[in-house]
Amino acid sequence: MARLNKNGILSGALGKIVFVNRAGEAHVRLRSGSSNQSKNSEASAKGFGVNSSQDSLVRHAITEKLYIRNYQCFAVNHRTRLRLTIQESKDQEGNIFQRYHNPQALVGTVFNNQWQWERATSFYPEYNLAQDHTMTVALPEINLGKQIKLPKNSTHATLNFHAFTIDPNMGNPVAEILSSITFNLEKNKNIPAQDWVFSIPNNAYWAIIIATISYTSHKNNIPEEHKHTGTYLWAKKIAKD
Repeated sequence: MARLNKNGILSGALGKIVFVNRAGEAHVRLRSGSSNQSKNSEASAKGFGVNSSQDSLVRHAITEKLYIRNYQCFAVNHRTRLRLTIQESKDQEGNIFQRYHNPQALVGTVFNNQWQWERATSFYPEYNLAQDHTMTVALPEINLGKQIKLPKNSTHATLNFHAFTIDPNMGNPVAEILSSITFNLEKNKNIPAQDWVFSIPNNAYWAIIIATISYTSHKNNIPEEHKHTGTYLWAKKIAKD
């Protein structure tokens, strides 16, 4: 949009015409119809678009198997984190290829900006993946009100842990659940410390552990933005490329 300044000189754009003021002089030029981008810039822009489309498929594959409350921020945060897992490579002709590689960047993804996992919890499982791909997750003692904070009006919580595999590079990715564990929590009732053990297939591309908490109350009067939280707790690439 072109604007008229106090000296009566136009600045800005009007249709295809651009008005530019330099050193007190007014210049007029046509708006450029295209921009020159390097191959790397073009590849980066293309990768951003491809990631947006693929992230939608990955999220659908996961939420088809696991319940995650669909806050608007979840899609944005997930897409941003998934983008960080892309690794670029070049062939002998200089062509750039992009592939989802190390999933570590997914850990800590925020599912709910208003009630983030780090704000809602203060417990930290320990993870041990043996050479035979047996996974042992040491869960500490958990108390609702201490290790898990209660948002306003909530009285109960359901804590879920899920381990699953997925290959985000597939045209139609599928999440395969390996193991799940659920705790129904009440105030001042402890869940004892315990080990959660399961096996990860050798041919899995990514193995991921996700945790979610859903809050409830007898009067169903919890603010919408505080009903659910979650994150990716652990993620590892298993299969070799």
